[in-house]
Amino acid sequence: MIIENIKLAIISLRANKLRALLTMLGIIIGVGSVIAIVTIGDAMTGNINSEWAGFGAKNISIQVSDRNSNNYDPSFDYSNYEWSEPKQSELITEKMVEDYRQKYSSSIEAITITNTLSTIRFTNGRYKVNAEVIGVNPDAKISDKIQMIAGEFITTNDISNKKKTIVVSDRFVQEYYGNRIDPKDAIGNTIILDKENKIEKLYISGVYRYQEQDGAMVYNKDSGTKAYIPYSLAYQIQDSSIGFKNLTVVPREEVDAKEFLISTSAYFESYYVSNEKITAVTSSMASMLKSMNKMLDQIKLGIGGVAAISLLVGGIGVMNIMMVSVTERTREIGIRMALGAKGSIIRFQFLVEAMMVSLCGGIIGIVMGLSIGAIVANVMKYQAKPSLFVILSSVLFSLAIGMFFGYMPANKASQLDPIEALRYE
Repeated sequence: MIIENIKLAIISLRANKLRALLTMLGIIIGVGSVIAIVTIGDAMTGNINSEWAGFGAKNISIQVSDRNSNNYDPSFDYSNYEWSEPKQSELITEKMVEDYRQKYSSSIEAITITNTLSTIRFTNGRYKVNAEVIGVNPDAKISDKIQMIAGEFITTNDISNKKKTIVVSDRFVQEYYGNRIDPKDAIGNTIILDKENKIEKLYISGVYRYQEQDGAMVYNKDSGTKAYIPYSLAYQIQDSSIGFKNLTVVPREEVDAKEFLISTSAYFESYYVSNEKITAVTSSMASMLKSMNKMLDQIKLGIGGVAAISLLVGGIGVMNIMMVSVTERTREIGIRMALGAKGSIIRFQFLVEAMMVSLCGGIIGIVMGLSIGAIVANVMKYQAKPSLFVILSSVLFSLAIGMFFGYMPANKASQLDPIEALRYE
């Protein structure tokens, strides 16, 4: 009986194609809008997650700062509070870092120490290149995912002896030497670093592969590439004692980032228990990423909810057209009842027809939504990620709309008086 009713519904739709299409329009627009919004939103979320993963979403940042700079308390009187900058004696020391590394050696892949000098222009006759000079330790190779082409990266020996070495990119070599030499031939060559008239003669110990990166989170491309020197040499150039205000910890892949963040926070805060003004603040991009994903989900839900209003309009359209259909087919209903058809059978027939109208509209809407979502995601250079759950939900929701809004007309048809129906013209 179900198959027969479906066939009758299809025949009815084909007999009134334009009317059926106009009836479906609200369903098509509603389902299509929701699918498109979810597809685009998921594509954006996936792209953001992959970009942040590339920047090390699990990485833990440790910063020595004023206790109240990261813990705003609206009840606290800040009018007379003096913000404190960490003194040299309050900074993280090399021993603290090594003790931390030994204690959590099984959880740590790298601990990156950085001391950025500035963006410096290197000149070689008529050739010039800008480079962001950064003092680092050997672990920076892991956190920055540096691929060496020739030579070696900064070593522990370079740091211990404050060696005047520098690691540059192949792009740096090309611009500095005007494409006259191969990056591998630059190893051992000397370049002059001039920072505020303080001249340092450095020799190139390594060349890494420069990788162009997109996104707002990368350094300013106008500053050129990055050039790495031993952090001990960077402190010497700045005429300051070694002490770290910032550290970045890269946990191993299998480590629970949340638990390790708590352990790391407790470890470094223990050094500042008796310090009333300064402490070590730890944070992770993973928590920020989680908050951002939650915010994007709420935005998708809000916009999707607005788009879903058209489904209500579409449902009313289905109910309206089914009422018209019942009126037009009153005599047909009377004949069927006179031949012995029960009211429940008549009701079921019109319910199936209403559900078929909604289902067809839902399927067209899904195709339209996926197409629009894929096109927009492609224009935004995101990878479209259709949600199977949302697609199946749309199909079921379309059927539910047909059933809900089709029930009243179907019920009206089932309660017609056969004699009155046969008299209807």
